[in-house]
Amino acid sequence: MKAFFFDLDDTLYDQLQPFQAAYNSIFSTITNIPILQLFKKSREYSDKVFAQTESGEMPLEKMHQYRMIHAFKDFGYTITTEEADAFQKEYKDQQYKVSLIPEMRNILQHLSAMGIPVYITTNGPSSHQRLKIESLAISEWLPSNHIFISSEVGYAKPHKEFFDYVIEKTNAPHAHSFMVGDSFENDITGAHHAGWNSIWINTKNRTKPNETIHPTYETNSYQQLEKLIKSFY
Repeated sequence: MKAFFFDLDDTLYDQLQPFQAAYNSIFSTITNIPILQLFKKSREYSDKVFAQTESGEMPLEKMHQYRMIHAFKDFGYTITTEEADAFQKEYKDQQYKVSLIPEMRNILQHLSAMGIPVYITTNGPSSHQRLKIESLAISEWLPSNHIFISSEVGYAKPHKEFFDYVIEKTNAPHAHSFMVGDSFENDITGAHHAGWNSIWINTKNRTKPNETIHPTYETNSYQQLEKLIKSFY
């Protein structure tokens, strides 16, 4: 039997939504930056230092400042650490108001009705991630013991140890486990090295960063993802 492991951020909900709301609140006077591109840049910079953040070498506060200061710099703007802090505070507040993407709701309902186990695998601080999960109101499909957060596990995606830990706790067979997520580096590369299948949700049309690793499936919209998963059953 297949088992599906869903990433949280930018997979179950659209991370651009709270980012846009925070931007409108803090940087409303800067009107000529494409928000999607700024968001992508901020993710690129946070990915660059994620390992340092997970190890404690770089405090989360510094990472949040780093990613926004450098993202703005790429568009020719200089922001202060205070502005970066204000943005992060608003962004965090907005993340606790997120809602499940409609197609993801359909997918979770379908898999649950078919008796297919579903899980969340996500990187980040425990309390922060769990508050976001709580706001999505998905406990009827995903009980708390089906949630694996890097700070609780002790390893983070894409490390093989994270995936091995999840397999050990769920008894899901590698060959029938599907990692579903938006991050090629964390979700797809991690699944590849762990011997899992993968579905890359590439709704923002990112360029594949590694030509030697391929997702089992790639979808460019949530409608495609829903159609794909429903085609399995």
